[in-house]
Amino acid sequence: MTNSDARMHCPRHRTPRRAFVALCWIAFAAPVLAQSEAASADPPRSFLSLLVRGAEAPGLIIVIMSVIAVAFVVEHFITIRRATMAPAAEIEQTRGLIEGRKFKECLDRLRGSRSMFAQLMTAGLQHGRHGFEAMHEAVDETALAWSSRLFRRAEYLNVLGNLGPLMGLLGTVLGMIRAFNEMQATHGAYKTEDLAGGISLALVNTFLGLGLAIVGLGFFAICRNRVDRYSVEARAAAIELLEYFRPAAVSATPGAPAPSPAPAPHPAPVAVVPSRKA
Repeated sequence: MTNSDARMHCPRHRTPRRAFVALCWIAFAAPVLAQSEAASADPPRSFLSLLVRGAEAPGLIIVIMSVIAVAFVVEHFITIRRATMAPAAEIEQTRGLIEGRKFKECLDRLRGSRSMFAQLMTAGLQHGRHGFEAMHEAVDETALAWSSRLFRRAEYLNVLGNLGPLMGLLGTVLGMIRAFNEMQATHGAYKTEDLAGGISLALVNTFLGLGLAIVGLGFFAICRNRVDRYSVEARAAAIELLEYFRPAAVSATPGAPAPSPAPAPHPAPVAVVPSRKA
């Protein structure tokens, strides 16, 4: 056996070669093994998928109520605006017509408008034959009717906002009932996944109910303030224009006879004393 053959069969020279082969195998095989393990594991779920899986019937009702609340909010911001309640251009146009004493044209223009200011002025001008006080009272009554109607529409947000936590609490109770039923069915030998469904139902519905309450009650306060502000502006503009019809104040009482002027004082007679002649 030659020296080269002896070196090839020597264990001392085989060890580095085997170590190199093992390292190469680990370097190429490790990513493959990691990918296979990741494929076998469950993919991570998004937050939306967790809500969908855990909502069930109470959560579906809360979602429907949330859609209704959003619809009320959008409708409010479209209809309750200064342009639809007390438009500045319409107020100035009405003022010009009243100052020009074009009352019939003014009333016709106001009847064709759907703003709150136009409705208030129409009610006031229609009672013009009954006097200024009747016009003022008609404007106040119409303004009260408008404000009440708008406040009632905003009240639905308050109702939905208060029902949200109650529906969430209903889902919480149903979830806890389901979890305890699973514990009873397994006679105490339950696993974590056995309780996961009930706990998920409880927490997801609580989350949805609180979200509805925050949105509903928050926008309810905003909508009430907007209704109050624009209603006050429309009424103030109408009352200001009604001042053109206030009768002028008179100093004397109507129907009373005018006081007769006092007689002019006569000069006192002067006595003439005759002078004595010297």
